[in-house]
Amino acid sequence: MKKTLPASQPADLPASSESRQGERSKASSNKASSNKAPSSKASAKKPSSFYMKQMRAGLSAAGYVKHETWVLPENRSVLKHIEKKLRQPLIGSAPVLENDMIAGENWTIDRLFSALQALDEVTSNEIGLSLIQGAEPSIKLEMHDFGGLPIYIAVVGEQIIVDTVLVDLESINDVARFNDAVLRSREMFPLSSIGIESMPNGQTVYNMFGALSASSNLTNVVTEVKTLVDNVQRATEAFESFFN
Repeated sequence: MKKTLPASQPADLPASSESRQGERSKASSNKASSNKAPSSKASAKKPSSFYMKQMRAGLSAAGYVKHETWVLPENRSVLKHIEKKLRQPLIGSAPVLENDMIAGENWTIDRLFSALQALDEVTSNEIGLSLIQGAEPSIKLEMHDFGGLPIYIAVVGEQIIVDTVLVDLESINDVARFNDAVLRSREMFPLSSIGIESMPNGQTVYNMFGALSASSNLTNVVTEVKTLVDNVQRATEAFESFFN
C-alpha cells in the first residue's frame, strides 16, 4: 500500500531555505529596532523657561518675594545692582544701598567711618565708634555689651583688616604649648586667624583678625566684626588654661 506523508512537516526536518531567510530577516529587524536612538522626546533639551522656573522656586524657598518695578531703559543695569543689594539683610538702619559707595570702588577709611555711624548699634551707643588719625588711620569700635572690647578696622590697600588683641605674650604660662594649640585651631574660628605682632611700645601680643576685600559691602564688613567678637569669646574659653 502506498504511504502518504502528513500534511504538516515534522519539527525535526530542516527548514526550507525560504523559511531560514525569513527568520534571518526578522532577527535583523529586531536587532535594528533595539539599536534605535532614544526618542526625540527623551533626549530633547529643556527650554529656558524650565531653568527660570527653577530659579524662581529657589529664590522663593530662600525667602525672597517678587516685586514688579518700572524704570527707564537706561536704568536697567542700576536696578540689577540695587536688586543684589536688597537681597542682603539689613543690619540696624545701615543704608543697604550704600549711597556713599560706588559699585566696585574700594572703601576709604573716612567713607567707611561715615557708613558705620548709621548703624543702630552705634546710634544707641551699644557700640562706641571713633576715628583714630595717624600715619595709618583706623576705626575703633568699643563693644559695650562685651565689656568694652576694642575692635580696630583699617583699610590697607585692597583689603579691610578687622582685628583685636587676644592676649599679650607675658600673660601666657607656656608659650610653646600655646603656640602649638593655636596652630591646631584653624577650624575652630571661622573667618578669623591668630598671629603675633610687636606693638609700638615694644610689647608682643597675639592678635585675632579677619580680612576681606576693600570693595566689600557694608553688611559683610559688619558681619566680619561680629564674627570676630564671637571668635574672641570662643578663643578665650578654649585657651583659658594657658592664661596666667
